[in-house]
Amino acid sequence: MRPEGILMSNNCMLYIDEAGDLGINRGTHWFVLSGVIIDVDDEPYMRATLNSIRSKLNIREIHFRKLHNYDQKTYVVNELCKCNFTYINVIADCTKINLVCKNPNDSPSIVSYNFACRLLLERCSWLLKSRNQTAKIVLSSRGTSRDKELIDYIKEKLLYYPHNSISNQFTSITSKASSDWDGLQLADVCATTMFNCHEINAFGFTTPCFTVRLGKFLYRHGKNITSYGMKYYSEDMFPGHNYYFDNSFCRIKP
Repeated sequence: MRPEGILMSNNCMLYIDEAGDLGINRGTHWFVLSGVIIDVDDEPYMRATLNSIRSKLNIREIHFRKLHNYDQKTYVVNELCKCNFTYINVIADCTKINLVCKNPNDSPSIVSYNFACRLLLERCSWLLKSRNQTAKIVLSSRGTSRDKELIDYIKEKLLYYPHNSISNQFTSITSKASSDWDGLQLADVCATTMFNCHEINAFGFTTPCFTVRLGKFLYRHGKNITSYGMKYYSEDMFPGHNYYFDNSFCRIKP
């Protein structure tokens, strides 16, 4: 871990991954798009940490949703808490997305995803600007034509479009397979834990404990977190505190 008080360089990486299915009215209840910002000077420690985790668990790649053992998940999150990074989430209640596309050929799911990207990149750019930093964007590849479509959309419609709040803090954008990029595996953990904090599982409860443990890495502006590190797609999607108390295993009333 980099000692406190050492200034960060002007170069960062922004890793973006997702959890859930944004198929409106046919996907999961919740969808999360997460971005992890890490200084290039902190990347070697992060890679070493992930390599140690994979060795300990005897796995080739970290996919948090595929870790069915609770102790394994706890170990992964606990080890990652030794790294330095900041992460930001856009969270959508898919049952409340009522989107009517102007172009009948547009897919509501893709348009909704693109809007989530805008919300995410806005907040990432705010954080980078406040630190006087720039970042290279790495998207988790789907291995389909959607990869290029999303890159083109971000380049042409978001990064240099005057009618949004994205400042020019990004130097490049590409998509890579998570198996080849440790930062994307970190983003997978961040996205999936936030998803599990919201999505009621097959046994009838949520598991927010991992997000609570990672909470110190969420982007905050002062004490405000809901408009920054946890940005809901729209205001009516905020689940309210009772949602967590009523559905979290540690808090469910007997």
